[in-house]
Formats: sequence, structure tokens, C-alpha cells
Amino acid sequence: MSTGRYRQRLLPEIGGPFPSFGCLPILKAAVHEAENNIQAPRPLIFFGALAAIAVGVQGLCDVRKPIGQCVPISLMLLSIADSGERKSTAENLFFEPIRQFQKKKGIAYQSNLREWESKSKIWDTKNKVILKQIAKLTREEACSEEAERRLIDHGFVRPLKPKQFKMLYEDSTSEALFLGLYQNLPSAGLVSSEGGGVLNGRALTDLSKHNAIWSGDSITVDRKTAESYEVVGARLTVSIMSQRSAFDEYIKAAGEKSRGSGLWARFLVCCPKSTQGTRFLKNETISWEYRDRFSVRLAEILECNSALLEASCQARKIIGVSPEASEMWLETYNAIESKINAEGRFHQMGDHASKLADNIARVAALLHYFEGFEGEVSRSTLKFSIDFCLWCSDEFYYLFLPKTQEELDAEELSKWLLCFWDKGDDWLAKNYIRQYGPNKMREKNRLNKALEQLHSQGEIRFFNRRGVQCVELMT
Repeated sequence: MSTGRYRQRLLPEIGGPFPSFGCLPILKAAVHEAENNIQAPRPLIFFGALAAIAVGVQGLCDVRKPIGQCVPISLMLLSIADSGERKSTAENLFFEPIRQFQKKKGIAYQSNLREWESKSKIWDTKNKVILKQIAKLTREEACSEEAERRLIDHGFVRPLKPKQFKMLYEDSTSEALFLGLYQNLPSAGLVSSEGGGVLNGRALTDLSKHNAIWSGDSITVDRKTAESYEVVGARLTVSIMSQRSAFDEYIKAAGEKSRGSGLWARFLVCCPKSTQGTRFLKNETISWEYRDRFSVRLAEILECNSALLEASCQARKIIGVSPEASEMWLETYNAIESKINAEGRFHQMGDHASKLADNIARVAALLHYFEGFEGEVSRSTLKFSIDFCLWCSDEFYYLFLPKTQEELDAEELSKWLLCFWDKGDDWLAKNYIRQYGPNKMREKNRLNKALEQLHSQGEIRFFNRRGVQCVELMT
């Protein structure tokens, strides 16, 4: 297949459906079951599951892209959904194994901490005795060389403070986050199902450091009142679920700075349609069989993370990409690059497009490892990752790019039409809309463009009734 034909097929018009992921049996079953049980938007549920996978797997593996470069598989995820969309429920379903594992490790940590405190007191007591002996010998002008040697040797056996298995940071400053990555587990997740706290707090203030750690670079933290330190080889996944109002408030305050820094370009974004109004109760027994299987697999992965406390710089497994998948990845990279022009899909999104192929490789490696697949990333897993990341790219477009006049008109017209839908009417004559609709759309061409926009989004359809053109609501 020629590269040009592939690009045409690969990059469809913006606004396609959420992709199918039948090639991922554990994840598909768990997400489908959760969607049936809690009736939240599928993308929201999928993002919750993917975030949990990324937090669990990122410390164990890196991915080798087809160009030979090895990169982290950490992700930055942003979900926008209003109150009542069950953001917390979608997150808790899949993060529960991590919280339980962290709690279990926390109990063991407290025991180790008490033992360390006792050993430290013993060490301090012996240290003071040796120092007193040196002081006495010095006053008497006697040789203290042997005592000094004892002091040096004693220093080498000073008890080390145990490391804490802290994987989740949910209400944290950037200072506490980076210090935790340095002192404790070097793999963590900054997560929030009520993202206003993260967005308007101090967790994302050090934009350059977040960008660096996403890329796998070391970061240096300089402190005035304490010793500075360097975080090397740490991994951090960020997952924010936020209401649109909180996100808009953040963008007004810091959007220009954060977008310009490249932070948001690294995010995979979803802003799904609400399911409210369609979440009817069913007379059936709710089962969580497949979510439990997901949890068992995640718990196995978390157990492997325990070794990171003892050897934080241990070599990670390198996940490669099969030759067939590599060819697809390269074609995708070139297809994306070809659309960063004035007429292309990624116009005004060059920062986002430059990170898209990298995110595709990361998602593919995460899913490959989590599902327990052998060998290298397959073509089918990579194909889903491409479709998923392109879907997220559509969402990024809607969220971050300025809306056209047609899109703004379509939103206003949609709200006006929904008033009739709420009254039980599901169709209107086009002339009626022009006569009684929003004032600005009583001009024929402007109304037509707004209606076409709603039609392309699947919200309405056109039909003729006794020679009169009508509009039917599809919501």
C-alpha cells in the first residue's frame, strides 16, 4: 500500500466513534462489564482502567520505538466530565487494587519504621560514647586515632530509614511528589477524580520538571533550607478527571503558560458525551467477575513493583515492536507529520502531533504487558493504540482549539432544539427554526451551516414532510 493511500485511510475526518478493543480480552471484558453496571461513558471508564495499568506497569518496562529509541511508558491522561458522570466510580473500580496494595505495604512500613527508630537510637547512643571518648583523649592530649577510626566505621553501619511503598499521590504539592519519587518508590501516579484540586493546586506548578520526567530525563530539585537532590530514572503517570468548569478556570489562569510549555501536548484527552438520562435500572444481578480478573492481573504486576524499593535503578524490561507493527507505526508517524500544515488535520496542533506517535508506542506497550502477551507488540495491539490515540487527538482538538463560528452556532442551536426535545417534540420544520430560533440564526446561510454542523455530529437528521424540509432530533 502506498504511503499516500495509507495516510488517507489512517487519518479520517475528526469525530469518529470510540475504537473497538476486542484484541485486548482482559481489558475489554472489564470495561464492558463496568459500562453495563455503572452506565458511565465508555471513554471515561476506559481512561480509568488505562491510568491504573500505566501506574502499575510504568516502573517495570520501557518501550523501544521502531526508530530504536527507548522511552518510558508513563502517560498523562485528562478526562473532562461534569458532576454526576460517575468519574470517581470509574476511577475507583480500577484503582482499588493499587490502594489496597499500598495500604498493605503501609502496615509493613510502619513496623519497619518503628524498628528503624529503635536501631537509630542505639546507633546514636554508641556514636555519642565514641565522640565523648575522642573529646576526652583530645583534652588529655592523648592519641585518639583508634577512637576516630571507630567513629568512621560506626558511620558506615548507620541504620537506613526504610522506604515507603507510596505509589499514589492524590492531594500533593510538586515538592512532596518529587521528594517521594526520590526517597521512596520511584514510580508513582498523580491521580484525581476531582481534578480541580490538582489543576488549581501546586502539583502541576513545575511544568518543566513534569515534561522532563515524562520524557525519562533526570530532574534536579534545588532547595534553600534543605539538601538539593536529583531524581534519576523515576516514572510518573498523571491522571486527572475534572469538571469542565474547573478545567476552564485553570486554562484562564495558566492555560497559555502550560500549553506553551508543552505540558498539555503530552496529554491524552477525553471529553465524552453524557449518559445521564439513559441510565435506567435493570432487573438483573450485577456481576463484577471481569473487573475482579482485571484486579488479579494488576495485583500480580504490583507485586513486581515491590522490588523497586530495594533496587530503584534496576534495569527495566524493554518491550519491542514487531516488524509488521513497526511498519505501521512508521507510516502513522509520517501520516501525522504530513498533516501539520495549514490545511492539515493537525494545523495549530503541532505540539500535540509531535508527541502523538510516542504516546501510541507507550499505550501499545502498556496494553501488551498488562494482557500478558508474549514477544513484541503485535500489529493488532498497535492498531488499536493508533485508533485510540487518534480518537484522543479529536478530543484534544475540541477541547483546546478555538471553535469556529459554525461550531459556536451549532452549540447554541443544539441547546435551543433540546428545549423542544424535553417537551416531547422530536422534529421541527426548518422554517419554524428560522422564524423562532436564536436571533443570530435567522439568516439563512448561517442557519444552514449550523444545521449541517449538527448533522455531521449525528445530533439531527433531515427529512421532508409533505414538501416541507424538517429536522429530527437524534439525541
